[in-house]
Amino acid sequence: MHNIFGDIMEELPQKAKAVMGIYATALTVAQGSAAFLGFNRDDFIVILVAVLVVAIVSSYVYIVLFFRHYRYYVSDGVIIIKKGALFKRRHLIYVNKISLVTIHESFVHRWFGLCTVWFHVQGSIVKLSFVPIEKSEQLQKILDSRD
Repeated sequence: MHNIFGDIMEELPQKAKAVMGIYATALTVAQGSAAFLGFNRDDFIVILVAVLVVAIVSSYVYIVLFFRHYRYYVSDGVIIIKKGALFKRRHLIYVNKISLVTIHESFVHRWFGLCTVWFHVQGSIVKLSFVPIEKSEQLQKILDSRD
């Protein structure tokens, strides 16, 4: 049997896969709840809408928390990246250990004047997302002026 949904999922970007995954999860939860509780079709729709509302609200709260705690600082040869909505993470990148900087701008990034900066540091890669293009140019100048 050929799975059309699987082929479509392989071609979609990661963010679209996440949204479709939320919808598929909500649909599965609603179907399981309606079957378990013996509800009819109208009740199934109400459960589906309720599950989708909970998923959307929780996603919104997560995004707000993520951006509230997403910061980066450049000082004295160190780039400090702090991020995390529920679990906090901190990356310390020593400027003299950066071997390559990659700046990525997608169509959506350019639309909002943002980019993603990738720091390649001795066997690992650290990603700095949602950076204004002007700030990425400043970061590039700082890295170009290093010893």
